[in-house]
Amino acid sequence: MSKEKKILVLTIISATAVIAFTITSLMNFPPSQNKLTKEFRGTFFVSDAGQSHGGFEYNAEWNATLSIMDKKGVLTLELNIGLGDALKKHKYDITDFSIDSKKISMKIDNSEVVLEFVEKDKIWNGQYDNHYIASWGSEAPPEEVIGKISPTIFPGLAPHYYVELRLKE
Repeated sequence: MSKEKKILVLTIISATAVIAFTITSLMNFPPSQNKLTKEFRGTFFVSDAGQSHGGFEYNAEWNATLSIMDKKGVLTLELNIGLGDALKKHKYDITDFSIDSKKISMKIDNSEVVLEFVEKDKIWNGQYDNHYIASWGSEAPPEEVIGKISPTIFPGLAPHYYVELRLKE
């Protein structure tokens, strides 16, 4: 066999091997499904008064970033302003994430949370119009309870605290 034919045969065999390897790799290791599909930003507000306005000793607000990949993700809270940082944890696992035009449902560290879409924010005079919001406090009037959330999800917060998570895409 001539030198040119040997090179041609080796090239064909090499190309076939590369194609076979690529196909096998894609079948066994499909492209990652963990691409960032959604990111929400907003704030997380806390008051020891058990309601939105007031506060006896402690009020604080964190910048909130919710990064979602498929139905899982991470909620990150970074202190923005307040009388110290009461949170003992700043990153929370998100599972069972779903969204529609009216609400976001998810589990934050295995606790169910529901944020409702609020077109006109009545608690803060429109500051959080068109946000997904969940709020609760032991002393909160009914109009301040939105969706489903609890301070007990967030280590460091007392169970009577008012908490409000506000997110926008």
